[in-house]
Amino acid sequence: MSNDSTRSSRSDVESDRSVFAALMNGSIRLLGDLLLVSLWVLLLTLLFLETGWPQWAFYGVLLLGVGVYVSITSGW
Repeated sequence: MSNDSTRSSRSDVESDRSVFAALMNGSIRLLGDLLLVSLWVLLLTLLFLETGWPQWAFYGVLLLGVGVYVSITSGW
């Protein structure tokens, strides 16, 4: 009887570790995505403020860049 509880405890520990690993990987990926998109917005903002290009072009390039990023990273 003690073997059954030991086995379930080990599988519970392994399950907890895999859940923790998945949460950590997801959190790191989310922070990386946030950093890259924030840097993209900052770069575009500085570029468009410096050049005086129209606001509609800013939003178009912003959405295009985010769309390309999502399409590249969706397979990961």
